[in-house]
Amino acid sequence: MRKTEPLVSVLIPSYNHESYIKEAVLSVVNQTYNNIELIIVDDGSSDKTTDILRELHKKYNFNLSLQENKGIIPTLKILRQKAKGKYIALLASDDYFHCEKIEKLVGFLEHNPQYAMVYSKITIVDNNSNKLMKIEECYKSGRIFEELLMGDFFINSVSVLINKEVYMQFDYDEGYIEDFQMWLKIAKCYEIGFCNEFLSYYRKHDNHLSSNILKMQEAERNILNLYKNEPSYAQAICKWNLRWLSNTALCYKYKAIIQYLWPSICFCTLKRISFIRVIIKLLLPCWKKKL
Repeated sequence: MRKTEPLVSVLIPSYNHESYIKEAVLSVVNQTYNNIELIIVDDGSSDKTTDILRELHKKYNFNLSLQENKGIIPTLKILRQKAKGKYIALLASDDYFHCEKIEKLVGFLEHNPQYAMVYSKITIVDNNSNKLMKIEECYKSGRIFEELLMGDFFINSVSVLINKEVYMQFDYDEGYIEDFQMWLKIAKCYEIGFCNEFLSYYRKHDNHLSSNILKMQEAERNILNLYKNEPSYAQAICKWNLRWLSNTALCYKYKAIIQYLWPSICFCTLKRISFIRVIIKLLLPCWKKKL
């Protein structure tokens, strides 16, 4: 791509990912799209992440800042204020991009200016970047607010490219989940595009923040409750209750029964296979170690 192509700001909030940060940075440096500014804020890492970043900075001269630990959402607010690009790409410091991600998504938005952002499909990888699975859901373009509210499919932040002007219209609320709340805000007001290609890699590993399922579920509920006045809220919260029941049924049985079982019974019938599977989980002993 020529320098006349739109500038893309890639934002990396970095924290304690000494084993993965180099791969994340190199996946940006080695993009087929050239007009990129890479901005990294390290959020008080206590491992060797900052040492690795300093060495990479010497070689590639990206925008690097180090700070005391503030948390993911304050760090994202700092990052986006530094961005100068027409488009914003978000990258966690343990994930990485396909080499053509930026080129293909910029092309998508340039040819489809009606969309405020575009997302693509992701591949799950392990600690060693071995591919585990490709995620296929019922993705779609357009006015997708209700589908996101229902949890019909999920948009991973590593997969997106956002128009900066739109992105800056919405602020982050404090909480445990940053991406879901932002996509709902954008989707409520704008159309969102979908690129049917696998262009990003999302890492699953032992110390992944999303492994804390109870915090995740509480954060999801808090986000959903912001939309209580939506006509589809009642149906959405029923669907989420069934999902939360399923996720807690094996190893958090008390919480599953007390908080999620009755709302799920009201929503489901015993003929629903998904509900039957949850009941089986509740009856089985927990074989996984609690996180």
